[in-house]
Amino acid sequence: MASDRAKRELAAWVRQGQTESCLYRPGRDDLPQRTIAVTVDRGGPEPFGQGQAPGFAVTVLNDATDGIPAATLDVGADRIDVAERVGGTPSPRGVQRIASQDADWLVLDVM
Repeated sequence: MASDRAKRELAAWVRQGQTESCLYRPGRDDLPQRTIAVTVDRGGPEPFGQGQAPGFAVTVLNDATDGIPAATLDVGADRIDVAERVGGTPSPRGVQRIASQDADWLVLDVM
């Protein structure tokens, strides 16, 4: 579970408009879908399958209530709705890998 300090930091980012609300779709049927606050770094096209797809780095609290807990994250099955552009229409995108993690935060590569 993320620390109180990390939760306060996320709350400040939300107040400052630095986050986006994204729908988290766990791959497991026993976990509910829910909206979470994340930061999104939109990169350029990345190799994916036989072509290319937009790549994103999504930073989220490592937390079962206010983010995604690393313990239940299912890389390859979990999805997060992210818009290709700021203000665009979000669409479900797959979590490809955990780029980094600590006790408070996860950075997920999403396509």
